[in-house]
Amino acid sequence: MIEILSKILDEDQSIKLYNWKKKFKPSTAAIGGEFTYCFTPTGLGTIIKVKHYQGEELDLTDYESW
Repeated sequence: MIEILSKILDEDQSIKLYNWKKKFKPSTAAIGGEFTYCFTPTGLGTIIKVKHYQGEELDLTDYESW
């Protein structure tokens, strides 16, 4: 997953995601599923959101590039 994200996210987005994920305790689930990555293409750009299974969400969309 990290390899795929490195091709999609820029450096600032990657740092923001890394710092956000650090505040959660590591998941002990057998298959993961702690985070949901949602990519929504629009006519202006792609909306990028990451959601933690407890409901907290991080918006990584680069609105300035639209």
